[in-house]
Amino acid sequence: MPEADEGAVVNLAQHEDADAAVLLRGVHEAIDASDRLEVTDLSASHDGGAALYKQRLRAARPDLSPDAVDALASRWFFNLRWLGVESGIDVPRYFVRYGGEGATPTPISLFRRRTVDGRPVDEVLKDVGNWQPDSRRGIANALAFPLESDLEQVTADEAAEFEDMARARRYVPFRSHRGPAPTEGRERSEEVP
Repeated sequence: MPEADEGAVVNLAQHEDADAAVLLRGVHEAIDASDRLEVTDLSASHDGGAALYKQRLRAARPDLSPDAVDALASRWFFNLRWLGVESGIDVPRYFVRYGGEGATPTPISLFRRRTVDGRPVDEVLKDVGNWQPDSRRGIANALAFPLESDLEQVTADEAAEFEDMARARRYVPFRSHRGPAPTEGRERSEEVP
């Protein structure tokens, strides 16, 4: 939970003449319960899974008020839809910029968005293992204006593949973009990089 939110809970406790430590513990327990819910099947729902998420949260924590359930559902929706995190766990999202000549796109830059203390942190890979702040706001712009962006989201496996390319200083299309491998017993007339 961000520090500002913890401060708000402490202020509420003081206003209501309640024990701030007990109230904070209760809020953290409710957040933990919401983060443990199974959510991988919810995005197929017509409403993005909101109704089913709330139903599961009420079943897991029947002691929560309707306002608390709504607040936690809003938090989940924000994490999933805006930050790209399915639960409270930090799951980075990766983006690449493609360049090069030819019909097969070659990745030339790798970006990532991860969450730190509930806030998005956008970074660009400058060298092997050297992530620097995305000072040009490439990811923020890609999310805000996806049709105007030159970044595309990629999988964690493709991001790892890009890091291998950076290590080798040789940039080639992702394996998934190179087409089928040659079949056994038949040689390919041209080698794929």
